[in-house]
Amino acid sequence: MLRKIGTRALRVLLAGLGIFATYAVLVCVPQPFFSHRVKAGGLTLYSDRPIELAAAETVLGLARARLEKCPLYAANPEAQVFICNARWRQGLFFNTRYGVAGVSLYPTTYNVFLRDARLEENRLISPSGKPVEGVRTLDYFIAHEVTHELTGRRVGPLTFVRMPQWVREGYADYVAKGAGFDYAGTRTAFLADAPELDLKRSGLYLRFNLLVAYLLDHRHWTVDRLLLGPWPPQDEIELEVRSEN
Repeated sequence: MLRKIGTRALRVLLAGLGIFATYAVLVCVPQPFFSHRVKAGGLTLYSDRPIELAAAETVLGLARARLEKCPLYAANPEAQVFICNARWRQGLFFNTRYGVAGVSLYPTTYNVFLRDARLEENRLISPSGKPVEGVRTLDYFIAHEVTHELTGRRVGPLTFVRMPQWVREGYADYVAKGAGFDYAGTRTAFLADAPELDLKRSGLYLRFNLLVAYLLDHRHWTVDRLLLGPWPPQDEIELEVRSEN
């Protein structure tokens, strides 16, 4: 009886490992699922729908301009971005995170995946079917997800996994927003406990961006100091931001 249970458990384990290995290969080599490709500079955009060349080159140029201000980009300027217009592709590549704007699957792969988009408008499409409005353009989302991949390359998988969410997402947003981030306005909203500063209520990383911007631009931390740690508690940095003159 014990031998049968052990054999069954081993089969389940091997089946699980097989599924994981198959999925890892899938996300590492997803090109067969994307028939269209445009490369501009170090960024390569894949899509499951035809790509308008000029629009793609414009979007990739804007994303590259954001990334070039990240000191990590010069060492690894090549990145592959996959636009999943079909819902089944989003389910396949986003997996348990289906419904989000985009995913970086580091450390399994350096590839990044985004949901459906309108390249001509430089807009990602929300789950409701409407374009995501405001400062979060398609090139913003590309820069955000690629920054996760750059961060992983710099710090390694163990540090990347250990990194607090407010650092990991805050830095990606800091790079992706760039000069478009309104520090003073965001801090005012933070002090007023505005709903857009609450990730659970808004789905936005504004709070994290604010903390990272404070550390990099006001306390003059280096990017390595931010990403490699050690990291102070989030509430400690929030208290400093509240007390800032």
